[in-house]
Amino acid sequence: MFRNKFTILLLISALFISQANAANLYKYKDDQGREITGSRVPAEFVKNGYQVLNERGQVIEVVQRTLTAEERAAQSEQLEQQRLLEQAALRQEEEDRMLLRLYRTPEEVVRRRDATIEQLEAQMIVLNSLLEDAEEKLAELEQRVVNNENAGTQIPANLAAQVEDASNERNRLATQLVRIESEIEEAITTAEKTLIA
Repeated sequence: MFRNKFTILLLISALFISQANAANLYKYKDDQGREITGSRVPAEFVKNGYQVLNERGQVIEVVQRTLTAEERAAQSEQLEQQRLLEQAALRQEEEDRMLLRLYRTPEEVVRRRDATIEQLEAQMIVLNSLLEDAEEKLAELEQRVVNNENAGTQIPANLAAQVEDASNERNRLATQLVRIESEIEEAITTAEKTLIA
């Protein structure tokens, strides 16, 4: 008895489901671009996308067309760019929060900036002096090499090594100066961003 009722309920449910599905219509485009409405979408046109309509002709679902490989690649690139922008924005927000925790007032920001710049400029004065000495030493050593060449004598190995060492030292000092100039610019930029935030 229970089994018969259950079977009848299943049959009625299946009948309603099949009627609901049968009532749906599909609108799609053929190869010539003509819109066609029918009870099913032929397999060769599914890739073009289609609309599912109810018995009153209202759109109840839209199935998008299949993207080409180029479109999928462009979509993937666009999503990656969006992800990178969102990451950069989150990093910037975190940096801003950290700066706000470090500095309570605009005056603190200005004081910190000025102290940092003062320290860096003092380092630059020392480095400029050392660089000037290194350039003079290098010029003197290079002149000794020229004198040996003009005299037709062989350049001593230790003189060549001294020229190389002096050149390396000059380059190292020049690189440090560039780094300090960059740190000064960064201190100014950070302070400006903090004051704006």
